[in-house]
Amino acid sequence: MSYYGGHEEVIHLDVDDESKSIVRESLAQMTYPVELHFFTSRTCANRDINWCIPTEELLDLFTQLAPQGMLRVNKYIYEKSADAFEKFGVEPYRVPAIYFEDGFIRYLGAPMGEEARGFLETIVRLGTGRTGLRQRTRAELAALARTASRRVYILTFTTPSCPYCPYAALIANMFAYESRGRVLSVVIDAYENPDLANMYGVMGVPAVVIQPEGASLGEIEFVGVPPEHALLARVKSLAT
Repeated sequence: MSYYGGHEEVIHLDVDDESKSIVRESLAQMTYPVELHFFTSRTCANRDINWCIPTEELLDLFTQLAPQGMLRVNKYIYEKSADAFEKFGVEPYRVPAIYFEDGFIRYLGAPMGEEARGFLETIVRLGTGRTGLRQRTRAELAALARTASRRVYILTFTTPSCPYCPYAALIANMFAYESRGRVLSVVIDAYENPDLANMYGVMGVPAVVIQPEGASLGEIEFVGVPPEHALLARVKSLAT
């Protein structure tokens, strides 16, 4: 998937027929509906690059290519739906943003370039109920859903050109799904959110921060795709 612009501020999604066929085939596996919430704002037009436009186009494309009724996208413009932003806790300047279901998986920034693959695979895995995690990991995350005293955030910093970032984001997303939201996965585009990247001292991607709920700041635990067992151990240590 690529994108083009009529001028430097306006970027549109450009997807060839072969890519559309691949996306359609992937989404055809879905047997459970997946609901997304897309947050945007008119202020996107005032930025150097308006990433809200291609993000909406990507979501529209996936909805069109998915089996009927399997992918639902709710769209909120801040100037018209400030209450939805407040309900989900979305900062109006942190757009585009995409939340899965009740927000247990969140994308801050456009899932473009390499990251589109991980975003698509997240939809497919939620739509099939098959996360790809080891049985032991799934069992321990299910137990965590029942016993954790606090939630844990996994923040995955990515960039569109990073080939390993989709895999780091995907494993965090699946942890969130298997833990029934006791783990929350937040995928952050470092280019679109430089303030957050600077706050956490991100020097390379993928960078994975693990932060217990209520903490003002977390630590970078992994640079690169985290091993499943190591990520599980760290999440469990912070959840109890």
